[in-house]
Amino acid sequence: MKTLGSGSILKRTLITFGFAGICIAIGFMLATGWETPTRAVAQNPGSYSAANVDKIPLIDEDGASPFVHVAEAVKPVVVNITAEKVLEGRQNIPFDIFDWGPFFGQPPDKRMETPHVTQGGSGIIIDLEGHILTNNHVVEDAEEITVKLADKSEYSAKIIGTDKETDIALIKLDHKVSPEMVAKLGDSDKIRTGEWAIAVGNPFGLDWTVTVGVISARGRSNLAIGGASGPSYQDFIQTDASINFGNSGGPLLNIRGEVIGINTAINASAQGIGFAIPINLAAKVVDQLKESGEVRRGYLGIFPSELDEIKREALGIDEDIKGIFVDGVQENTPADEGGLRGGEVILDVDGTPVEDVTGFRFLIADYPPNSKVKMKVWREGKSKVITFTLAERKEFVNKTNAPLMKSEQLWLGIEVAPTDGVLGRRFGLEDVKGVLVVKTVPETPASGLLEAGDVIVEVGGMVIENMDDYSSAIEKLKDREKAIPFWIYRNGLRTFVPIRP
Repeated sequence: MKTLGSGSILKRTLITFGFAGICIAIGFMLATGWETPTRAVAQNPGSYSAANVDKIPLIDEDGASPFVHVAEAVKPVVVNITAEKVLEGRQNIPFDIFDWGPFFGQPPDKRMETPHVTQGGSGIIIDLEGHILTNNHVVEDAEEITVKLADKSEYSAKIIGTDKETDIALIKLDHKVSPEMVAKLGDSDKIRTGEWAIAVGNPFGLDWTVTVGVISARGRSNLAIGGASGPSYQDFIQTDASINFGNSGGPLLNIRGEVIGINTAINASAQGIGFAIPINLAAKVVDQLKESGEVRRGYLGIFPSELDEIKREALGIDEDIKGIFVDGVQENTPADEGGLRGGEVILDVDGTPVEDVTGFRFLIADYPPNSKVKMKVWREGKSKVITFTLAERKEFVNKTNAPLMKSEQLWLGIEVAPTDGVLGRRFGLEDVKGVLVVKTVPETPASGLLEAGDVIVEVGGMVIENMDDYSSAIEKLKDREKAIPFWIYRNGLRTFVPIRP
């Protein structure tokens, strides 16, 4: 058997270590110099602005998250707004469970009655001319507006237009801006629940604060935000990104740094529940405010409600038919003049299907006044097309711009309809004088005392034969605090039901 000499062993050892070294070097080069097709690397970290936010990578070569770059890119876009106004007399300011962002610049436990107030909030620069998008409640009735930019410079601004019904306002800087200061607007129709959400603003005076969460839900409406002066048109994005007093008017952003919403309200008694106006809705309002300083909306003149199971059963409508129920029609409105009746169902508008009340209200509001629209209506077992000429909404709302409401549907939580209407006929009550109880709202005075199918024939000693009688009784009894006597017909028997407001 032959053995290897020491020289041969040394030679083989050197060759082995040399090969291993080459492999390590190649591996290092691959790891540091070559990129896989799926990896995105920032070429110039920190060089992003609102103009190129779409280039922000998920992870850059320094390992920084996209939140870092989004925060840097949008900082020049977001402004701090201070609005001053003088109140006539001393005010007792209400505070709902749902609150606007800044309420006169102070958190709820520090608010006070004062004739002179300073409101604070945030805003978003949306063009090179210096237009700023914010909330109406941030600048409403302001006599003087000061805007502070990210570089700490301050400029005055003026109101171009406001829209209380969506809580949107457009103001304009007395200063030109550069391209990197203009926000990039996203598409709020494409966002999905669970996506990242980034809120930027000036909460409690802490300038340019960034918070992160997710889109918790879409299409939130019917929220008691701002009391009677709150927005009539609600289609909020819900997020758990922290929104606090002072965030109002600031942007809600996606992971690419695009504005998808305008931060507007919080639930003060909860954690992680904030609301933002979708940017697509805000953009429609801004277009009109830029053009004319006001928003004009179409108006039909009905009292709509959801087409629920009991109404379907009473009307004999299959579940696959979608629409909204017409509780009543306001006199001298397009609906009245066009022949629409209470108890009917609106199925579509100019071929666009109607599925819920919120969607219907937005659909009608998108039409300019004097527009002619065709609506498919379900009437007595079959569909019928009716043409209406819409009116100007502002002509039919009260001074606070709150939506017109049917008092009969709100009082004590009772929803009623005429006995001689479609529902009355379905219940076999068309020859009975009175008003038909359609349903009662849960957790209201009438809940559990009245039920669907009851006929109200007397209230507070006043005989009720029709809807006009009922409305008159409400007007006389609306401020009563003691129990109110109701006489109803139920299952053919006259029954006494006292209801305490």
